[in-house]
Amino acid sequence: MERKTFGHDLKSEIRAFGQDVDKGGSFTGAAHRTWMDVKAMFSADNEESMLEEAIRGEKASVNEYDEVLQEASLPSSTKSILLSQKHQIETDLSKVKSLENLR
Repeated sequence: MERKTFGHDLKSEIRAFGQDVDKGGSFTGAAHRTWMDVKAMFSADNEESMLEEAIRGEKASVNEYDEVLQEASLPSSTKSILLSQKHQIETDLSKVKSLENLR
């Protein structure tokens, strides 16, 4: 649910600058969710497998945010939103990693 809010925040920011918004979700996000579903079906250890995949997905998200944040032409309001979202993902990643350490 949090990521859906992230998307809405970014779409509002895009509209604020008079740009058109793509109504669909990201292909990368949809593909990752599908991959997690498939992996869960065939994995002997679903919980560990899903945890590892969640960590991989969160790391990929952080890397994507880092790439976008390198753009020098980002408006400060957009950069602020992206930094806040990236921080939340990093916090979530830390929580997921701590679950992995408990195993």
